Amino acid sequence: MRRPQHSDTYLLDRAGEILLGRYRIVELIGVGGMGSIWEAEQLALKRPVVVKFHETWSKSADHEQAIGRFVQEAELLAAVHHRNVAELFEVGRTDDGEPFLIMERLYGHALSHRMRDGRPMPLSEALPIAIDIAAGLEAVHAAGVHHRDIKPENIFLHRDEEMDELVPKLLDFGLAGFASSDETDAENTVGTPGYMPPEQAYGLRHIDHRADIYALGVTLYEMLAAALPHDGETNQELIDAVVSVDARPLKAHRGDLPDAVTEAIMRTLDRDKQRRPRDARELRRELRALLEHV
Repeated sequence: MRRPQHSDTYLLDRAGEILLGRYRIVELIGVGGMGSIWEAEQLALKRPVVVKFHETWSKSADHEQAIGRFVQEAELLAAVHHRNVAELFEVGRTDDGEPFLIMERLYGHALSHRMRDGRPMPLSEALPIAIDIAAGLEAVHAAGVHHRDIKPENIFLHRDEEMDELVPKLLDFGLAGFASSDETDAENTVGTPGYMPPEQAYGLRHIDHRADIYALGVTLYEMLAAALPHDGETNQELIDAVVSVDARPLKAHRGDLPDAVTEAIMRTLDRDKQRRPRDARELRRELRALLEHV
């Protein structure tokens, strides 16, 4: 999600619009490929909230499918309640039938913004972020949900002024799926090349929670190395590398890191999902132990 630009003329001017009789839209704060983010005020409580619109729903060849996917995001978010997962308050539709989400207002920036200088992050900063997101994933997976698109752009570093702390939060469940029906195929692969494990990159069936473990491992690797564990000039080359080549050892980038740290991270990137941590809880506990002893 990026800051709005003057060229974003396709967006409706929603400022001042009242939604559900309870929320007044104030201003546009971000746009992306699938939607726009607006700040709004909950009138009764004078509380700032965020409204997320699916801007391309009416332009889709099958707009009902687009609406269904957007509403699915609401169902997934509503099933999860955790401090490290963005909170959804409610879902609604405009008079024209356009769906939207009412979510908590976050202050800060995406992890990708923190990493924009292209320099490796200190271990003391990167590990706590990964630990918190692993904790959020525990709740996500416990609700029977797989995120399937964990990456720096979908991790928000929220500044909680009341508690005076930084709270990493998992965002954007637009690609997520319920575990009970989470199957895909080569014709409908979803995710981001470089962060998808082999079984997701080539659309194999029965993608499970270990795809999220892999993606979080890639994100932690990137925080510490300022590089992805695989190379590729194109998305297809990157996918081919993920499927056929082991990840480049983190030690090649960061020889200063303790062996226990690099070994733990490299285990999350194993092409065989059976060799990765069993679940987010195991990963969180392992990273927590490393943080306490480094």
